Amino acid sequence: MRLHAPLIGLALATLAALPAMTMDTEARQAFTAYNDRFNEIAESYDLEAFLALYNKAPLWIAPAEQPVEGLDVPAGTFGFIVKNEGEFSHSFDHLFLSDDRTQAVMIGDYDLNVERADVAATGTYLFVLEKNGDGWEIVVDMYNQHQAE
Repeated sequence: MRLHAPLIGLALATLAALPAMTMDTEARQAFTAYNDRFNEIAESYDLEAFLALYNKAPLWIAPAEQPVEGLDVPAGTFGFIVKNEGEFSHSFDHLFLSDDRTQAVMIGDYDLNVERADVAATGTYLFVLEKNGDGWEIVVDMYNQHQAE
């Protein structure tokens, strides 16, 4: 399934209007484990494993930028963190799961600290994920920055 930017905007606007949903314990545990795995990959600087979290043509949405499709931006962003031995982690706060459990939205906060490049930031991320076999792939990675430090 290929997502298009106007449809994503509509989906996100609809999502924002929904009341918070409570997920069952099994789903919450599965996505908590997914988030923990993300943080382990970031901590180990494993670029290959990082890119394996995404589908082949994810949409990357950064503040004040047009969406970019593909793996080049995620690879470059994480490559910068790796090259400079930065610290990058996510927390996991909200989960929305489709009725058929083939798509999910994860929302949480991120922390970034790359001392060598004098870059530090905190913000909110939003992943749209799609089920692929027994796992999940990020099809949209969107973030905003709360403040530069």
